[in-house]
Amino acid sequence: MIDELAKLRSVMAEKNIRQKVSEGYYVVSTHAHNRMAERRIPEEKVIECITEGKSIEVQIGKEINDFKVLFQEGNKEKPEVYTVVADRERPVIVTVCRTKDEVWECVGNVLKRREMHKP
Repeated sequence: MIDELAKLRSVMAEKNIRQKVSEGYYVVSTHAHNRMAERRIPEEKVIECITEGKSIEVQIGKEINDFKVLFQEGNKEKPEVYTVVADRERPVIVTVCRTKDEVWECVGNVLKRREMHKP
């Protein structure tokens, strides 16, 4: 029962994030701003990941039972960028990353976390 509720909640989180980000109603954390600058990833690309990309993973926080959704680029054969977004009233872009082959493998154009790097 808990797994089914978590699955439903993750679908709702993804929908909420996509809708609000597409409306321009989101926050970019200081950490995400810093990573975007450091990794030379423009905000437009991050927004496109969220609104047009694929959801590749959902993380459930242990302390406050919050949901974070990882989105990858949607139109790339091998996605180069993914972002982590916390589901809030106003979604928070938590971080932005470039994919690393030692952490991710691309299976059918979808990033999958390698076994040794699973949370």
